Amino acid sequence: MLTIEQPRTTAAPRGRPRAPRGGAGPLVVIVSPDIEASVAWAKRLHRAGPPRFVVRRWGDQRGYEYLRRAPGVLALLDTPRPEPTAELVRRVRALRLLAPVAVSTPGRVDCAALLAAGAVNVLCRNTAESAIAARIEADLRWLRRAPGPARGRGGEPLRPYRSQSLLLEILLGARSPLCCHDLRWLLGDPSRPMSLRALRARVERLAPHLARQGLECRRNVRWGADTFTLHRLGGPRFEDPAAPLGSGVRTDAA
Repeated sequence: MLTIEQPRTTAAPRGRPRAPRGGAGPLVVIVSPDIEASVAWAKRLHRAGPPRFVVRRWGDQRGYEYLRRAPGVLALLDTPRPEPTAELVRRVRALRLLAPVAVSTPGRVDCAALLAAGAVNVLCRNTAESAIAARIEADLRWLRRAPGPARGRGGEPLRPYRSQSLLLEILLGARSPLCCHDLRWLLGDPSRPMSLRALRARVERLAPHLARQGLECRRNVRWGADTFTLHRLGGPRFEDPAAPLGSGVRTDAA
């Protein structure tokens, strides 16, 4: 099954991501800064018979929510043109907050750096589509046996904060302090992260909702970077019992 998000000028409808009709949802979400080029490549890849997948633009809220909530799904970071390894490392660290990440790129990159940043695989876009499909299948088999990232409990409905639900879920699911660099790149544009001021404002807007659940988000500034952790009001750090051990993210700066 191939589901491709074509470029659009109107806003996508809000709401929880839905699985494509006629079966289960996609197993691979291709996330791209250049959706036109990724759509063309995805059509060729589909003919090789890969798993069900969908193409989404970097920053697409519905795509992010699907990655965060659907178990066993792989995020495939596709870069149609060669990009510096440092840029790809930032995006990998951001996307891994949502789901396991693989990278596809046509250029020569430092694979070791991408794997160290959290990627589960690095694929060469110039490889035969059948080989890429086989590698993706192997990644999915491994993911079915490996524990997934933490998916925190949402608590009470977040109706006044619908656009904030994703950020709240990431905060609730984190097992270690969240680095501002990862959040800023995830919530920003492919070439420009969200400003630190805007991120701080979004976290602060969650305060009333968190307080109703007996929680607060504390910000720690160190070495030029903010880290965020949830704590019980006036008490120790919040630990979600639904989140598996070892599912935290690194806090080193990008």
